[in-house]
Amino acid sequence: PSQCDSTIFNYPPASLTPGTTFTWSRAVVTGISNPMGAGTNNPNETLKNTTPNSIVVPYVFTLSANGCTNNQTVNLTVHPTPKLSSSLTPGAICDSDMFNYVPASSTAGASFAWFRPYIPGIYAVASSGLGNPNQQLINSTYVVVDVVYTYTITANGCNNTQDVTVKVNPTPKLNPPFTTTVCSGSQLNYVPTSY
Repeated sequence: PSQCDSTIFNYPPASLTPGTTFTWSRAVVTGISNPMGAGTNNPNETLKNTTPNSIVVPYVFTLSANGCTNNQTVNLTVHPTPKLSSSLTPGAICDSDMFNYVPASSTAGASFAWFRPYIPGIYAVASSGLGNPNQQLINSTYVVVDVVYTYTITANGCNNTQDVTVKVNPTPKLNPPFTTTVCSGSQLNYVPTSY
């Protein structure tokens, strides 16, 4: 069997030999945060994989019937929660620049889908896609705007979502008025300001 990180291992043991009873034991496995465990019948355990890789966890079942015993091993594969290894806070961009972000994960075979809602102050409708957004972000305000891309990372049938936030700096602009008059021979006194 296989399952995703932090889900319950539901395994009701069965045998064709009537009256069989079942006990199990599980040793400590590197990369699985759970301590060693043991019990009877269904383990019903939630295992935590702390690595970016799939880990095999052996459960040794002891079957007893009619005074006879037999040990059999059930190898459970615990897939990791796929996560972004690329930065969740990439460098800021300027107004109207292209946002290029190549998502990456330490989990082999991960795929990436993203969604960006409508962000007030950014001249762009909500959109979605795969991999690199490669989008032009137009900041129509005078302040820095945070644009959040929600990524869904998928690997081995397991999903995880993470937010990637890019800051879009505004184009600096002069405050009005943009015209003034002075008398001939007078000094121009103009103090430029910006929002």
